[in-house]
Amino acid sequence: MQRPFWHFTPSRPPRVVACAAVAGLLALAGCGSSDPTLYSLAPIASTQPSGMGGQVPAVIEVRTPGVPPSLDRQNIVGTQDDYSLTPLAGAAWSEPLAPMLGHVLATDLQQRLPGRSVFAQNDATTVPAQGFVEVEITRFARDASGVVHLGGSLSVHRAGDAEHALSVPLALTATPADSGTRAMVAALSQLAGQVADMAAERLQALPPAPAQTRR
Repeated sequence: MQRPFWHFTPSRPPRVVACAAVAGLLALAGCGSSDPTLYSLAPIASTQPSGMGGQVPAVIEVRTPGVPPSLDRQNIVGTQDDYSLTPLAGAAWSEPLAPMLGHVLATDLQQRLPGRSVFAQNDATTVPAQGFVEVEITRFARDASGVVHLGGSLSVHRAGDAEHALSVPLALTATPADSGTRAMVAALSQLAGQVADMAAERLQALPPAPAQTRR
C-alpha cells in the first residue's frame, strides 16, 4: 500500500510579508500626493514720480531676461548661497521664470513710462522697437539669513545704437514679511519693480537719437 503524497507550500517569511505591505502603503501615498503650489511674480506700482523726458524712445522692447539654468527651473529656488542651491519642496513657478520675469518687467515699465508703448520680447506686435531693455539675472532667491536678493545687470539702448548703451550692475535686496514662500515671491516682485525704476531712469538719460539726414 502506497502512502499518500502531500505537497506543502512553504509560507512566506514574516519579514517578506511586512516589506510587501510597506511597499503597498508607499505606492498608495505616492498616488495620493498633491500637486505643488504655483506662484507668479506680480507687477509693482512705482513709488517715484512719473516724470519723463522727451528723449525716451516711443516704442520699447524688454528682451527676455537671461536666467541661468540653475534658477530657470520649475521648482522655485528658495535659498541661493555661494556653494549651494536649495529648491523649495511643493512650490513651483506657474510658468518658466525668464519669460514671466520679462512680462512683469514690461508691465512695470509701462506704468512708469505713460505715453510710451512697452512690450516683452516675442509678444505679438507689428511695431518695431526704438529702444531695448536687457536684463541678466545671476541671483534671484533668499540667502541663509532670509534676505531676498536680485543680482545681475541692466542695460538699455536705442535701436541700432548699442554702442551708447547705458549699463549698471544689479545688487538689490529686500526683507520679506515672513519666512513663507508667498512673502519671498512678493519681495522678488518688489525688486523687479526696482529694476523697472532703474530702467525708466536710464531710458530718460539716453543720448538723443541721431538726426536723420534728408536726401
